[in-house]
Parts: sequence; C-alpha cells; structure tokens
Amino acid sequence: MSSEQDELSDRDYPIQEDMGFQEKLWKLERAGWVALSLVVAITLLGVFGAGPLSQTHAQTPGGDLDIRYQRFERNGAASQLQVKAKAGSDGQVWLAIDGALLERFSVESIHPQPLVAEAFGNGMRLQFQPDAQGWATAYLTLRPDGVGPAKSVARLNGQSVTLSQFVYP
Repeated sequence: MSSEQDELSDRDYPIQEDMGFQEKLWKLERAGWVALSLVVAITLLGVFGAGPLSQTHAQTPGGDLDIRYQRFERNGAASQLQVKAKAGSDGQVWLAIDGALLERFSVESIHPQPLVAEAFGNGMRLQFQPDAQGWATAYLTLRPDGVGPAKSVARLNGQSVTLSQFVYP
C-alpha cells in the first residue's frame, strides 16, 4: 500500500475519520472558493455598481444625442449621467426626459444649469446653451429611490433613446 492510499483511508486511531466524507467536504470547499472568487470578480467588473460592465451609453441613430450612464445602480447611491446633445435646426438644444428616470430617481443636480426647465406629462424638458459647434454637454447627478429594472426615454430633435438600468437594494 502506498503512503497516499494510507492517507486517504479511514482510520480509528488516534481519532475516527471518514475520509470519503472528508473528500466530499473538500470538494464543496473548493466549489465555495470558486463561487466567492467569481462574485469578487464580477463585483470588481461592475455588475453590482460602478465599473467597466456597468458603464454604458445610448446614442440616437443620427448621433445627435449621446448619453453615458451606469447600467447597474445601488439604491440610495448617487451616480452621474452625462448628456451630449446637438442643437436642432433652430440652434437650440431641447432635451426631453421621461419614464423611470423621473419616477424612480431623484435628480440632485444638473450642471450646467439649464436655461429653461419645464414639466410636461410624466417628464421634463430642459433647454441648454450650445457651444460654438452646436453641442451642449450636461451632467445630471441621480440617486435611485427604488429597486428593480428602470427604463427611461430621452428625446432630442425628434429622435429618442431608451436607457435601461437595474437598481440593486
């Protein structure tokens, strides 16, 4: 009998050992370590909050509206949404937002301040001052007030994009 076989055989002295059961526990322990490592890895990648897998953007087909936001949010944790919008033919930037962004999130700040902010239906319209090239960039600080999936729609110059987010507790 080899020494390895001796190590894996049941014993009664100095204590009673059931090596078959012990091997099952070792396999379970290894599976637990793998599962914990996967949870740590996906957390670092941003599946439970800010990170590379969470950072995304939505853009209109014409490219006149580009919104960068977090796909995964934490309830009560502030995040930033960046809006880059091109002025319409009238030289103005009118951004309309409705859906979960206003129902399930608190808008804590908007920088720069819009020239005009008005409510309409279940949403809001914001007018921003475009730069010399006809673009306006705005940053909205948001704080989720609920959990679960959240869909919002942003409209500019007759085009729209849908923002899909998930808010964790």
